[in-house]
Amino acid sequence: MSKFFSLPVKTLMVALAAFVLNGCSDDPGGNAPVEEAGKYSAVVCVGSWPNTAYYIADVPSLTSGQISLQGNGAEMTGKVYAQDIIQRNGFYYHANAGSGRFGKYHVEKGALVVDKEVPFTHLDWSSFVWIDDATLVVFGSGENAAGVNEARYAIVKVVDMSVTLGKLAFQAFPSKTMDGFAIGFAEYRDGKIFVGYSFATSDFSKWPVVESIQNFNVAVVNASDMAVESNIFESRSSVPGGPIVYAPVSFQDESGDIYFITDPVYNYDYKSHSAVYRIKKGATTLDNSYYLDFSAKTSNGMGAAMWYIGNGKAIVRTRVAGESIDAEHSFSIIDAKNGTFLKKLDLPADKGERMVNAVVREDDKVYIAVNAADKDYIWEYDTATEKLTPGAEFVGGIDYILRLEKTK
Repeated sequence: MSKFFSLPVKTLMVALAAFVLNGCSDDPGGNAPVEEAGKYSAVVCVGSWPNTAYYIADVPSLTSGQISLQGNGAEMTGKVYAQDIIQRNGFYYHANAGSGRFGKYHVEKGALVVDKEVPFTHLDWSSFVWIDDATLVVFGSGENAAGVNEARYAIVKVVDMSVTLGKLAFQAFPSKTMDGFAIGFAEYRDGKIFVGYSFATSDFSKWPVVESIQNFNVAVVNASDMAVESNIFESRSSVPGGPIVYAPVSFQDESGDIYFITDPVYNYDYKSHSAVYRIKKGATTLDNSYYLDFSAKTSNGMGAAMWYIGNGKAIVRTRVAGESIDAEHSFSIIDAKNGTFLKKLDLPADKGERMVNAVVREDDKVYIAVNAADKDYIWEYDTATEKLTPGAEFVGGIDYILRLEKTK
């Protein structure tokens, strides 16, 4: 698998007053996508940056056979810019930086169909949360008329792609040089949205030395009016994940407890450790009795993404120690409920790219897409027996597996 470099963050805009946007459509119906053969899909890349093309490939089986683009691949290029897409119930949602639009798409007969696109600019999206099947909230930042960055949101009613826009009252910038936001995880629970964020700088004049901050915040937002009700401040780590439009870093377990992992190196913090935190059901503060120092258990590794696999456990896509986010990754199992590190999975090294949504769960089986140095498989991990088995193989010139999705 050839190395693929991370893509720049996209540009989208949100005005401060709420209004509804109208857009264009290839398919006026747009509410029930024509089903492809399989119940899974994969977003893959062909080529090396910047000469790349992206495809959504149908995955008939996770456990056997081969996956290629021959007669099986809806090209995304021209509609969807890269792998920062949100998939739900067979629809794909994406904000395109080059064209300034937010779109809803589905795959039909091997082609990516536009259900609807609406104008959408001046918000750099990085995070999102679903309130329900019909309501998507995306988070990001954008400059106001004075050139000052603001934390912003957009509420998208995905049936008709109507959009309500506004800004969030995040904490004030701690200094003149820390002038931006790095927005990470978002979780909706009981009428509140928990949004993690750190502060970031736009000053790269002393590269490779970049100013960073060794703390983060979690805004507790009332979902009914998007008002920030309270703020959680934490200084033992920084960068509470993100951008999660690429891969998740948080989850809720069966008890309704929220867990999230931090990734300090993503925002040039080379001092703080990656750590797992918990917000208990009914609480709006961190659980002070809980702290899992993930870096201490992984030779200073970082948690790039995290998926819940049931019974209180999670898989963490683990980046090796260092200052690069496009480094080698492995996969670790943690007991999130009890705050313990269990083991590193015996899988081939995952090469080169930080932003990969690699895991799908089906009951007691977990499927992991691995971009290896030679052959690229979807591996089955049986959570009951802890057995690893190679499954479907990606073949035929695919250079990178960027997303594995369950579509139905």
